[in-house]
Amino acid sequence: MEKSARAPVTLHRKIPGIRLGRFTEHFQGFERVEAVRSIFGEKTEQVLGSLRVGFVPLRWMFMGIRDSDGNLTVGTYHLKNSPTRTLYLDVVHELFHINQRMENEKWFHGEFMKFLEDRTLYYASPIEIPAYEHTVREAERIGMEREEIVEYLKMLEAPPKTWRNFLKAMDLKDGPNPAKKVTRFPVTINRDVRPELHPFSDYFRGFEKVDPVREMLGDSTDSIIAGLKVEFIDFPFPFIMPSEEDGHLIVTGEYFRTGKTSSIYLDVLLSLGLLRAFSSWSGRSGEAKLTDNPELLAACTAMVKEARRMGLSDGEIMGHLQMIRFAMPAKAFGGFLRKLKVRPGPAG
Repeated sequence: MEKSARAPVTLHRKIPGIRLGRFTEHFQGFERVEAVRSIFGEKTEQVLGSLRVGFVPLRWMFMGIRDSDGNLTVGTYHLKNSPTRTLYLDVVHELFHINQRMENEKWFHGEFMKFLEDRTLYYASPIEIPAYEHTVREAERIGMEREEIVEYLKMLEAPPKTWRNFLKAMDLKDGPNPAKKVTRFPVTINRDVRPELHPFSDYFRGFEKVDPVREMLGDSTDSIIAGLKVEFIDFPFPFIMPSEEDGHLIVTGEYFRTGKTSSIYLDVLLSLGLLRAFSSWSGRSGEAKLTDNPELLAACTAMVKEARRMGLSDGEIMGHLQMIRFAMPAKAFGGFLRKLKVRPGPAG
């Protein structure tokens, strides 16, 4: 147990072990796909057999590489709801990244961090361009038309010139695609992922007594806290966020074990306010709804007010808004910060 003089809560930090799933438990048959075998060659079975998957139950999470260990991260909403063709191409794309990391981990990490800090660099990244070239060739092979491929490629905002240069690098063919359209893929994707949930109050003590929590949740505070569940996940970024699917809290295990109590306190405070705000967000097409959601603004305002009471700088407060930042377009996030009266700056 640890009690902070600054945060009016207590944390029980001994949490259950977190297991990564086996890639082959959820993505079967990819070792027979030529677009995959051309990446790994004779090592294909060995690489896929040892590959693990961490699941993240956030709607804006699609697929990515865990930079910390080279395994795969998959958003559960994406896994459960996206078309098979999209998931198939995403896996091909991410497996290309895994090979890049295997061949030069230091280079891959450096390039990964560049566009993580500035998303406008994504479509100019030297790790993304060849990975997408490989994926586009497979998309053409399975019969996708140019317009379908361009739509698939639209993941993030990009400066117009960067986007034009990216599409040029993809060397997309004009006119009808002569390849036969594939509707039955030679793979099986297991979409069933069931989270292991635990009572919130087993690990987070005293939140129902905190004034900012009671101000946000009102007369429902005790019942909401009593019914709240928490899911611990193995994820390289420290965060606590509500699941948009059923309202439980998602907590990075390592962050909970080692993070400052005051930091965890503020993240949970924000998350409790976000429970209502995220309940109406519908994923990619919901960015505008998220930006304009008054409950989101109220939740962030309450967290900022408490953080300032505790003496945090605006730079430190920004650290608690990174997941919001990632879920919004850059321009919209700038406007959101102005509403909060938070100025980006150094965390120290």
